[in-house]
Order: sequence, then C-alpha cells, then structure tokens
Amino acid sequence: MCEISGELTQDATLLSTITWFLNGRFQVGNAGSQVALDIDPGTEIRGDSPDDHLLVFPGSALRANGTGANPVRFLSDDADVDGSGEWGGVFLRGFNGLPTLTGTQRANRLDYVVVAEAGAPVEVTIDGQTVTYQDNLVLNGVDQNTILTFVQSHNSARDGLHILNGDPRLSWILVTGAQRDCIWYRDFTGLIKDLMVIHNRDTDGSTGRSGIYASETVDGDSNPRIVNATLVGRDNSSEVGGADANEFGILFADNTDQIRLGNVLIANFRNGCYEADSGADLSEIDTNIPGPNYLDGVHCANEAGANPNFGIVRAGSTDFPPGTVAANNSNGDGLVYYNGTGGELVDSGLFDAASGGINFTGELVERGNNFTAGWYLDNIRGIGNRLLANPDFLNGFLDGDTNNNGVLESGIDDRSPFIIADDGPGGFNQDVAEDTFGYDMTHVGSVRGGAPTNTQFDNWTVDTLRSAPFTVRTTP
Repeated sequence: MCEISGELTQDATLLSTITWFLNGRFQVGNAGSQVALDIDPGTEIRGDSPDDHLLVFPGSALRANGTGANPVRFLSDDADVDGSGEWGGVFLRGFNGLPTLTGTQRANRLDYVVVAEAGAPVEVTIDGQTVTYQDNLVLNGVDQNTILTFVQSHNSARDGLHILNGDPRLSWILVTGAQRDCIWYRDFTGLIKDLMVIHNRDTDGSTGRSGIYASETVDGDSNPRIVNATLVGRDNSSEVGGADANEFGILFADNTDQIRLGNVLIANFRNGCYEADSGADLSEIDTNIPGPNYLDGVHCANEAGANPNFGIVRAGSTDFPPGTVAANNSNGDGLVYYNGTGGELVDSGLFDAASGGINFTGELVERGNNFTAGWYLDNIRGIGNRLLANPDFLNGFLDGDTNNNGVLESGIDDRSPFIIADDGPGGFNQDVAEDTFGYDMTHVGSVRGGAPTNTQFDNWTVDTLRSAPFTVRTTP
C-alpha cells in the first residue's frame, strides 16, 4: 500500500500491484505543470476521510485505463460498498468557466472505472473561484476531449455525475444509489449515450430526486444529446407532486430551454415523468428531428399506479408544445405516458397487460448475476419491445442481426437487445467521439447485448450481483 497526496508535477502511473490510499487532496498538475496521471487496469484507489479526493487541474489529464476484466476502482477504505459520503470524490476540472485562467485542455479518458461511496463536501479553489462538490464524479469545464466509457457511479452522497460548463462525451454509464440526482448538469452541450440509472428504493421520498436534473445559467447554454437511456426510480407509490415534491424522471430547471432526447425509458418515479421548474421554457422542444431540440421516443410509466398529472409545470415555467406529449398510445414521437394502474405480473411469468406499467426481462426470466440483461425492457403495459415489422410494438426492434450484415446470428437470446455495429474503429462504443445522430439503437432504453455473453454492465461493476439491492428479481 502507498499513500498519495499533494501536487503531481510530472507524468506518473499508478500500478495495480499497489493499493493507493488518498491522504487529503491529491492534485494532478497545477498552473505551471500540465501533466498526465495514468492508472493501470485493476488498480484500486481508496479514501477514508471526507478530505480525501483526486483533483485534476485544468490542462492536466487523468487516464484511467481499466478493462472489463480489471476495472479501475475508487472506493472507501472498508470491505463493503453500501456507504456514501465516506470520502470526497474524483473531480476533473477544465478551463471553461474560469475567470482568467486559460490554456489547452489535455484529453481525460476513463474506461471501465467505478467510483463508489464518495460525496463528502469538498471545497475546491482554482483561479480565485471556490466551489463545493458533494458528488462522486465531477466534470467541470472540460471539453469533448474528455471521454468516459463504461463508468459506474455508486452510492454518491449527492449527485452520481455532476457535469457543468462543457461538452464531454459519455457512453455506457451506470449510476446506482445516488442520494439526490443521478445525472446533474448545467451548461452542458455534450453527449450521454447508453445510460442506465437505478435509484435507491425508498418508502417516503427521503432519498433521491431526479434521474436527470437539467439546468443552465442565464448567460450559459445547455443542449446535450442523451440517447439510449433507462431511468428507473424504484419508488413504491405514484403521487401527484405537491409544491415541494420533485421525484421525477427528468427535472427541467434553472432556465432550461433545450435538450435532445432519443430512445428513453422512464420507470417508477414517484411524482411522474418530468417537472418544469420555475424558469424552464420547454416550448421549443418538439418532435422535429434533427432539432435543434427534440423528444424522440421517450416512454414513461409507473407500476405503482396512475398519475393524472404525470408532468408538472410550475409557475413561471412553460410546458412542451402541443403534440409533444401524448397519453396512453402505443408508439410515436415525443413523450408517451402509459397510465399503469398496477403490477403487470399476476403470478410468475403471467401478464395482466391491461393493468401494468413496465416489465423488465429480469422479472420474467431469472438471469442470475447478469445485471445488464435483467434491466432490459420487455414490455410496457403489454406492448412489446421487439420487431420493427409489428406496428403495435414500441419504437425499437430486435431482429437478431447483431452486426448489421443482413444475416440472423445463431445463439441469440431472444429477450435481450441487439447491437447494431458502429462504423467507428474498435467497436460499438467508439461513436461516443461523434455527435451521434444515428442512435445505433435496436430497442427502447439503454441496455444492449447482442448475445447472452454480451452483458455490458456485468462483472466489472459493484453491488450488481443477484443478492445486491439494485437487481431485478423474478416475481415469485
């Protein structure tokens, strides 16, 4: 083991043969030294104090080079992963939004990385600007040279991912157990593709807020593209939101007037699908693609019961234009609400399609420790999520052509989604580097796996095995 703290002023590598312990702030680079920190596959970095955190200074870079077999893990210093706020977090800072400091941003790259149990309040001052972070992973002021693929944020004391002042690119993101918002952003114009959000289950609204919190400043701009997303609230009731209630799939706040949402599933948030908070203006977000703003295939339901006001528009805010939101239709553009009145499974494996909201495949067929496949959407109120040829099914399709060569592949799992191969080098996730307009989607929601072995959030993530609280279990 080895303790690390202070400022890193030359390029360095953290080796997997050593367990690294943060001792207060460990800062990569400074105003006079722009350096890169590489982290080898399989490396563990641990914190055991609220002051412990990793800060990447503007112009420097973090390259966490995990793999599916050997992820990089930032954890607290104990044997479990069920705490939160036990250490500070990982903060990547770029030049955007700083008062005077300028420069060229180096490329941050996080591949197969887990950040867990952080979110203790940490005060950071750069260029005379002081902010307090309480989040697992912060991307502040970084540009599109910051790329995250296969990253999990688990049990953050506040937000799972906190993004502001930039346009980073994120793909295959899993957020489990955030105490407030799973994704929080402000003045963000980048990309999030293949996102899965699983909130804490609670009984009284005491934990969790929104799956995505969208905001912008008066002088700033937010217009991210978010595609192939599954947001699961896991709340135990369906209630019209009161004045202070804000457990919604998406909370549009703080001057928000743009977003590009494609192929999104919102499930079981207590107060509904979305809220337009004071100052949000959604009047220009319609169904016209390519935009600049649109909702394309956003599906929402709550298995705990119907909600006559599934979208809340607060005083001082403006709703979506007519025709963007529809209720109880089986398909189409915009946002569709399925007015579920109860659980779909009357007993193991049998549908009560007229009653229910949403079923995931893990509720129908036991998938063992295959977390990814378990959260794949099978059905919304009896409406399937399969072949494009069936006009009664959802705006997604499963045809078994996993590499888009016109041939149905053998050995497929007909209840899991299929990957259509991307054109980018190195595989399906590489188009995170592009402003993806072709969603490369074959289903509704985020979880894609071309075969039984293609389970993208399995094995390298934490707290996602069968005995963990964030899995889907077969209804007895």
